Amino acid sequence: MASTALALAGVIAGSGSAQAAAGPGGATNIRGVDPGDTDSMIERLCGQETSLTGVYGALNVRTGEFKTHDEYLRDVVGLWLPAGDWEIFRGWCGNVHASTWSIKGDTVRTSPWIGNRGSEGDKETFVSSYGTKTFAKKSVGANISLSAAKSIFSGSAGGSFTYEWGWEKESRFERRSEKSIPPCTQVAVTWTPYQRVVRVNPIFYVEDYQWNKGDGDVTVHSWRGRDYRTIYSYGYYIDGISDKLLPNGQPDGREDKVEEKLDPKTCTD
Repeated sequence: MASTALALAGVIAGSGSAQAAAGPGGATNIRGVDPGDTDSMIERLCGQETSLTGVYGALNVRTGEFKTHDEYLRDVVGLWLPAGDWEIFRGWCGNVHASTWSIKGDTVRTSPWIGNRGSEGDKETFVSSYGTKTFAKKSVGANISLSAAKSIFSGSAGGSFTYEWGWEKESRFERRSEKSIPPCTQVAVTWTPYQRVVRVNPIFYVEDYQWNKGDGDVTVHSWRGRDYRTIYSYGYYIDGISDKLLPNGQPDGREDKVEEKLDPKTCTD
């Protein structure tokens, strides 16, 4: 039941004490402990389609090479059995909330430039518009699609976030404001969104782990026969990033007026 719940949940919230003792959700970090690129291993392992019995992987404990289920059957042994330095395992993948913080997003221009080529100051009405942004990125592997990210970060898939971010809550504004334009200058309005980053670590829960050193198959129910069943690799994470929203539902951020001098040759003396 525990493994099934882990596989189905998009994001699993671990307790603070468990996270302090180990990694997110109590998982054990194998980066720098086990051979090979463990960040890539977890990414490729959990990138496979999950069957009714979980996901499968194989690790060469001498070289650190990892193979997916299909690659192992094709390249190493035609049966799902451990062989020599190759050890095989089965289990479930999930995503555990690791941390969250606020950032300033990229500043964007939200109005057209309006120029004053005269010799005296002027005033104009500026119309600026902006819509909130939502995206996600992975530290390892190919880009993550927004649909895949939604399965991780949306509340309906198991995420339980109370942050003031706008994930799947698109909001737009259009504002009119009068601004002064100095002589021989052009002016525009910019917007710097305030954003929330929510980071999750993909984890793997071990159902069974097998090896054969020449004296028969050995099956255990922890990672490489150690006393922990849930692993992750510290360098592999997925970030969900979205603009924050104010209590009234409007985008949170800072509006600024920017000025650029025009070529004096094009302005009136």
